Amino acid sequence: MEQTLNGDAMRKIGCTLGLLAVTATSVWAQPGSKPDKDGVYVVFGDVKSPTISSAAAATVPADLAGIRHISALAMVIGVDGIPANIEVMNRERSPLDDAAIAAVKQSQFQPGTLAGKPVPVRIFVWVPFARGDDPAIPETGPLNKVKNMTAPRPLNKVAAKFSDEARRNHFSGGALLTVVVAEDGMPTDLRVVVPLGMGLDEEALKAVRQYRFKPATLEGVPVPDQIVVEVNFQLYH
Repeated sequence: MEQTLNGDAMRKIGCTLGLLAVTATSVWAQPGSKPDKDGVYVVFGDVKSPTISSAAAATVPADLAGIRHISALAMVIGVDGIPANIEVMNRERSPLDDAAIAAVKQSQFQPGTLAGKPVPVRIFVWVPFARGDDPAIPETGPLNKVKNMTAPRPLNKVAAKFSDEARRNHFSGGALLTVVVAEDGMPTDLRVVVPLGMGLDEEALKAVRQYRFKPATLEGVPVPDQIVVEVNFQLYH
């Protein structure tokens, strides 16, 4: 913990950082998976990821042929398998991103599921314009199924602090956050997906914003990716 406590308090209060897991491959034992305020889920626990059942190749304009770029797109796959709310997550945009979005819209998805029922799920899709003469085809996780892709990994972790309210109420637990790791390894777009309350969610966000990562790569190129971070707050009696 990054705060000054006397010996008794140190024996009573502890805070440990949880492990990181890439959203596409994590298998969190969280039976109470809940959607965000818009009714959208993320992939962890019992929420299964959407998959691409038929991928359409991106059409590259002649004047853009040969440009090396990987489009990283975040989107929500609805219960009907149709992608919506497509966002380009690359910090450096390219005219090829429009071709990537068009390819995603022409592709067919199987929706994500919760307890076997389709639910809207937010995922990342990558379209690599980086394989020579091979077509640029949309791909999504799990990452070990995406050719030549590596997952983000933490370079440091910053201990979260207990809130005064949680300390007074002897309250502990684990908060789950989704984090987009940008191409430079900076954490962005932090969202609390399993909240704790009592001020602990805010403390978890403060800590994770100070994390630094080695970013994901695809074809050796750093790319944005979304991960799930668990921050555990534990009171010792």
